[in-house]
Amino acid sequence: MAETRGDPAAAAAGDGLDLSPRRSEARPGRRPPTVRRVVSLLVVAGAVAGIAFALVRLVTDASLFFLNADEAVERRDELAGQRFRMQGTPVAHSVAETRVDFEQAVAFTVAFEGVAADVVHTGSPPDLFTPGVPVVLEGRWVQGQPPDLDSFACGVNDGYYFASDHMLVKHDNEYRDTYPDRLEAAGAGGASAGC
Repeated sequence: MAETRGDPAAAAAGDGLDLSPRRSEARPGRRPPTVRRVVSLLVVAGAVAGIAFALVRLVTDASLFFLNADEAVERRDELAGQRFRMQGTPVAHSVAETRVDFEQAVAFTVAFEGVAADVVHTGSPPDLFTPGVPVVLEGRWVQGQPPDLDSFACGVNDGYYFASDHMLVKHDNEYRDTYPDRLEAAGAGGASAGC
């Protein structure tokens, strides 16, 4: 047998091993590794984005003031430009449909403990929205008259209104789950005879 000390191929050939490169055949149904990596990264990125959105929403929701209409009116100057939540009961005969920036809106007056505030809610109100049923509104105070509305029927019309873009109705499950401690106060303090 010839010496194969410096030649590994010759040594392998002598042992009957085939060291020639082989063609790898793709297995059916398997995606290339790069596609798997991209899909995995997209799934992870989506999960991270979802968690980040939930955390931002949680922090934003937790940082909003929650005031009854009487407190919100009393602190109006202090709250100017700040977003907060206001609770009150829509006054009977005060609801009027309007438009804000070409979007459907509803204008009405809410009351709590005998103090009233005018509201313009942009978007469709929840199905359960009706005068006499307490609501929680999310928005901010705006000075002036709302667009396309000369005055509020049965309203305060004091040159301010609460611009709302999110509304929960007392009978709504989300309201009951989110504000269980406020339900009693809303019913007792928000009663209003209307106009």
